[in-house]
Amino acid sequence: MSDTGRGQPDAVLLHDGSFSCFLCAVAECLNAAMAGGRPPAVRSAGGPAGLFENPVPVARDDARAAVLWKRLCSRAGDASMRLVFEAFCSDRPGADSSAAVAVCRLWREGPRALSDLAAADMLELEKASARSRAEAHLISGLVRFSELADGSWYASVRPSCDVLPLIGDHFSARFPDALWAIHDLGRGSALVHEAGAPWVLARSFSFTAEEEAQASGGVPPYSAAERELRHAWSRYFDAVAIQERSNPRLQAGHMPKRYWADLPEMNDAPEGSQ
Repeated sequence: MSDTGRGQPDAVLLHDGSFSCFLCAVAECLNAAMAGGRPPAVRSAGGPAGLFENPVPVARDDARAAVLWKRLCSRAGDASMRLVFEAFCSDRPGADSSAAVAVCRLWREGPRALSDLAAADMLELEKASARSRAEAHLISGLVRFSELADGSWYASVRPSCDVLPLIGDHFSARFPDALWAIHDLGRGSALVHEAGAPWVLARSFSFTAEEEAQASGGVPPYSAAERELRHAWSRYFDAVAIQERSNPRLQAGHMPKRYWADLPEMNDAPEGSQ
């Protein structure tokens, strides 16, 4: 890496965290590669800055991103670009930069570039995409919807990776006629679905049962049926629990504790009955 004593600091393209802006940064990398230069590194503007780098913010242009995405899918294939998107959604450090390098190779070589796992960036692409897919699969089984007083359904999750775009089709197919939202509390985003319509990703979303309860004088925003069901479940859980066979370590091994806060069966069960 260059420094001020040997030359100019390395340029690092900064995207705003959205996939559209990331694609705009990738477009700049492709321009540099086609001009014979080395593609610059890419990272989120909110990520840690390097000591010797020249940060260059990239403007988000949704139209430009859409055109590039279509061309990339045509050139590298939908499956290859799905891997790139999954890697972008990962929480692995440096995954977005490796994804940008991978796209440049996919542009030149096509899908066969993905088999070159001896290359560090291609291996990182595989690891990052696999991590996102694994957590998306796990979250799909841990989402717990609660019926609200207005008849809609709400669930909160706290994934490490940005998995909401990866699970939208799954839940839309399962509940096509319902109004529901899956809220990523850590990122403040949510999948929102209306009956008969495609799901949308809201990047700015605010709702928690605690906030709504405080606003309504301590009454949770759940429907009467939901409150009755939670009470019945709590009584059943307490009745069938065998304290002598309680094994919290085994339970945490199958259902990590970091997900428990958003599971009604863990929060509504009586103390000590897990």
